[in-house]
Amino acid sequence: MTFNGGLGFENSYYLATAKTAPVFPALAGDMSADVVVVGGGCTGLSVALHAAERGLSVVLLEGGRVGWGASGRNGGQIIPGLRKGADELVRRLGEARARAVFDLAFEARDLVTDLIARQGIDCDLSLTGHLTLAAKASDFTHMAAEAEVLRRWNYPHARLVAPAEARVLVDAESHGALMDSAGGHFHPLNYALGLARAAGEAGATIFEHAVVTDIAKDSEGVTIATDNGQVTARFAVLAGDALASGLAPRAEARIMPVANYIAVTEPLDFAHELIASNAAVSDSRFVVNYFRLTPDGRLLFGGGERYRRSPPEDIATFVRPHMEKVFPRVKGARID
Repeated sequence: MTFNGGLGFENSYYLATAKTAPVFPALAGDMSADVVVVGGGCTGLSVALHAAERGLSVVLLEGGRVGWGASGRNGGQIIPGLRKGADELVRRLGEARARAVFDLAFEARDLVTDLIARQGIDCDLSLTGHLTLAAKASDFTHMAAEAEVLRRWNYPHARLVAPAEARVLVDAESHGALMDSAGGHFHPLNYALGLARAAGEAGATIFEHAVVTDIAKDSEGVTIATDNGQVTARFAVLAGDALASGLAPRAEARIMPVANYIAVTEPLDFAHELIASNAAVSDSRFVVNYFRLTPDGRLLFGGGERYRRSPPEDIATFVRPHMEKVFPRVKGARID
């Protein structure tokens, strides 16, 4: 999992503001369990938690540190729904199937917020909405169609926002926006660490620095090997996403790197003038910009893409032009 350690995550905003992380040992020797989970991000930790709560014995193997993959370094945006909007889902799947898929996606949003409440996870949860800015006039037309489908489905959280109001909510140029009041933002690393704590308390056994080297299946189940031991289980869940190097060739053949980078400014006196709504915000560009405020008054901004695994030599320099184009007022602000 070399990609996991190649981005200087020790310098990230999320790690700098993380709650005290649980300390998990390295695997040493052989073990058995009902379920073995490979990957200590939100997917793997949620699997471990829910399986343990149902009385199954669970071992989770993380090749690096818990939460240090995409789960601990994303935009922290809670966006109900899917990448494809309701209107496009209807055109692709028909009304009934589209509604079922959308409801399933919204259920994931509720699962996250319920876990935060039930497990008492301190992760700066702010359900102040998600706002999608229209980068082009035609995008606003598509948003109107989206809002109409959601109205037809009696989805109460979405509304179309005219350009003048959008400018009040976010001090950036746009052709209008779509607001989903069920969205918001949070501290994703603290959420992942909270899941890890909850999974451990439920009975799951978590190991860090346990790089999986081989998977062997037979009629009895599966054996997951590392350099320092192995776990035999009835079931295995691979939850390493793009970082599960060499473990799932069929999936990996269908993965390509699309890397996006985040920069976080120094605290800004005028931060709440940039996003008066305190919503999580993204735009409708193909290479999307997404941004929000942090509790200590910083602008957290993601922008620009690279289609390779190697990161830019200087992430702050890479992101700055995108940030300053959207928010000219932050030109020259220090990036911490």
